[in-house]
Amino acid sequence: MSLRLLDAIQHALKGDTGLMEMLSLESSSPSDEVVMRFTKGMEPEITISNETVPHICQYVMPGRFSPNHLVFEGKFCLDFYAGTGYAAKEIFERAFRVLHDKRITMPGWATYLCVLTYDADFATGIQGVKGYKAIFDVDYLRVN
Repeated sequence: MSLRLLDAIQHALKGDTGLMEMLSLESSSPSDEVVMRFTKGMEPEITISNETVPHICQYVMPGRFSPNHLVFEGKFCLDFYAGTGYAAKEIFERAFRVLHDKRITMPGWATYLCVLTYDADFATGIQGVKGYKAIFDVDYLRVN
């Protein structure tokens, strides 16, 4: 279930040309370039440094089944890395406009409304790299 959610999140983010420009990508960028800017998981596929940012890590957080066991009350997190705190927050704000209070969809799969529940900057410990974190709540139908 969580992999489908991560696929749908990345599909939504990649569909926004403004966000893709902020990541120095285009909708037609090859997969190896996209991997350099997006990670499906908590740990980046690349070494984060001031030369490899901007970067977005997307991963799921603990959720639960609702009283209706067909609906999963999920959470996911996006970690934004950039050269400055301001740049990281700008990328977050663009992603917020793409995801907040909207349904996340991709062919054959969709969620209910996605809602931001938390956002704040975080320390990376990497010289020249700043971070910003966003956590979203999203409910979706369980897929068997």
